[in-house]
Amino acid sequence: RGRDAWLFLGCGVFIFTNQAAFIVGDKLAGAVLASAWQPTQPVFTLLISISLAWERCTLGKAAGILISLGSAAFMVTYGQDLNAGGAGAVDTLVGNALLFCNCLATALYVICVKLALARGYPPSTITAWSYACGAAMMSCLASGASNDCALVAFVCPVVDGDVATHSCGGHAASCAPWAVPRSALLPLAYWILLNSCVAYWLITWGTQHAKASFVLAYCALQPLVAMLLSATILAIGGPSDELSYPGLNALGAIGVVLGLAVIMAEGKRQQDIDARTATRGELYALALARHSQAPQLQTMAAPEG
Repeated sequence: RGRDAWLFLGCGVFIFTNQAAFIVGDKLAGAVLASAWQPTQPVFTLLISISLAWERCTLGKAAGILISLGSAAFMVTYGQDLNAGGAGAVDTLVGNALLFCNCLATALYVICVKLALARGYPPSTITAWSYACGAAMMSCLASGASNDCALVAFVCPVVDGDVATHSCGGHAASCAPWAVPRSALLPLAYWILLNSCVAYWLITWGTQHAKASFVLAYCALQPLVAMLLSATILAIGGPSDELSYPGLNALGAIGVVLGLAVIMAEGKRQQDIDARTATRGELYALALARHSQAPQLQTMAAPEG
């Protein structure tokens, strides 16, 4: 419906902001900080939902989210050099600001999806139109950035061990715009199909069946799953120069699982409360209806004088 186009446009804006801010923020602040920011998404979602009076901030919900967030951040940052990329103070500050926008945009996407679902649109329709809008915006940004030599050199810098394969306006770069090496085809396909399309459809579908803050609470599982996958790949003979076995940071998995267990228990408790409240409301409405019909029935049953 034309009057709801702004909803899909808004969802597209938040998808675009999420992706663009993460890519540049990761570049400026580094992969460790970029990963550490991701578990903050349910916190943003909960705060927005509370401000809109969609949810109540219960002790169990807040505790579960904070436990998962802290544990996931510990898994990512423990024993890591937060400035491993050698970024300057300004780059790190701007990168963290962009990562803040990245996580906030994801939370706002879930909120916008809630509004679209309330209008009766199925998750597949919302995801398709939202991603179409976001992809169009990203195409415009990529096209403009590829024509700026300074930005190309920023995205593809020549660092130690790299060879300058592209030159533009006096700027040397380690890659040419729009050039995709064969080794990147499989990771790119994974990013597009699974990490983007499927992931956002699942987020949209989950938002249809759960409260907004619960949907993104499972972001805390990302470092845990990454740790398990890394260990599995290394166990079957994967590249040890790019991956490493987890150390003491693996203890954070206990907190992640504990926090999610608290969140699930709180969700079940609230679901039971909502069900009882709905049942009482239905019984009250039925009693009012019977009470209002009683005088009419008495009038109809009264003998004519």
